[in-house]
Amino acid sequence: MNMDLHLQQDWQRVLGQHVEVRRQGKTIRTGTVEAVMPDSSILWVSAAGAYNRELVERVDGIEIYAHYPCDSRPLVSESLATEPE
Repeated sequence: MNMDLHLQQDWQRVLGQHVEVRRQGKTIRTGTVEAVMPDSSILWVSAAGAYNRELVERVDGIEIYAHYPCDSRPLVSESLATEPE
């Protein structure tokens, strides 16, 4: 299990993010979330490699894990870097 990932109760927040779909603690699919129903009852994980696009329903045992936005490292802009004088 990747400890940097966090359980996401509000599936709307994972739209466009790379996620792990887990059932009873085991990862059954990973991918990018393409769409989410307004009530967070269903989401679609994009096709990747040998996997087709997949509908994932919020049913017993299904959990979605993703990074929190604050988990990512800040990007350092080259324009902010100073050159030695």
